[in-house]
Amino acid sequence: MDCLEIRSINLHIHSQYSDGVLSPKSIIERVISSNIDLISITDHDTVEAYRHLPDNYLPLRIIPGIEFSSSWKGDDVHILGYGVDTDNRELNEILVWMKEGRHSRAEKMLYKLSKLGIKIPVEQVLSFAGEMKLIVRPHIAKALVAENHCKTKQEAFDLYIGNDAPAYEPKPVLSTIDVINFIHKAGGIAIVAHPGKLKSIFYLEDFIKANIDGIEVWHPDHNEGMRKELEEFCLKNSLLQTGGTDFHGEDDAENMIRAVPSTDMIVGDVNTIWNKFKCQTS
Repeated sequence: MDCLEIRSINLHIHSQYSDGVLSPKSIIERVISSNIDLISITDHDTVEAYRHLPDNYLPLRIIPGIEFSSSWKGDDVHILGYGVDTDNRELNEILVWMKEGRHSRAEKMLYKLSKLGIKIPVEQVLSFAGEMKLIVRPHIAKALVAENHCKTKQEAFDLYIGNDAPAYEPKPVLSTIDVINFIHKAGGIAIVAHPGKLKSIFYLEDFIKANIDGIEVWHPDHNEGMRKELEEFCLKNSLLQTGGTDFHGEDDAENMIRAVPSTDMIVGDVNTIWNKFKCQTS
């Protein structure tokens, strides 16, 4: 099976171990029914999903992945790591530090909310935080909606917990350069996630100097013009191209667990990434 060329992919999927709603088993069942060749579960700052894969998921192929939080010039940057060794000691030590920091951050945000007259116990937020109890802002948003303080998660971000909102607290993160280095040390390939969301697209030039390997060209938030621009940037700078739907399991037509409508260049580069991973693990 591994000798067959990969044609259909989705390399950006979240499980219940970060802010998705499905278990790895449920994700795999849905993916297999969609005839996808290769996926990566890229949970935020954790590789726990890979401890809970079913014993047999052929003909599907899975490359270990993670979506790392980082900061560059004061702005959020997400870096996808593919083919990382999920048992790498240094990687797992950093992930424990990040998890503990997220819990502390959540407590500070809940305290700020209490000063605004909104009292939500941390236990309620944890009830939305999945098996790993790794708290991200959407979990706090869900609690705000559940307690009728907001009508939607987006309203929760706009009014209370967004970057410029009164209950915001920055999360503990590494610099983007450090994250790229950690991914490489763990045997992985580092890819800029949804670069269309970057505060400045010129950050990509900085990441090239830090030996970034590629860019997530296809993402549901990228329009056709953005995809074309990113594709040309990759070709100019010899960067790998990837794509994924950023699936979380929510009822969103643009966030489905489906194959990415990949270009030949994305498919070719993903085959390169897969073959590198297989060579390292064979």
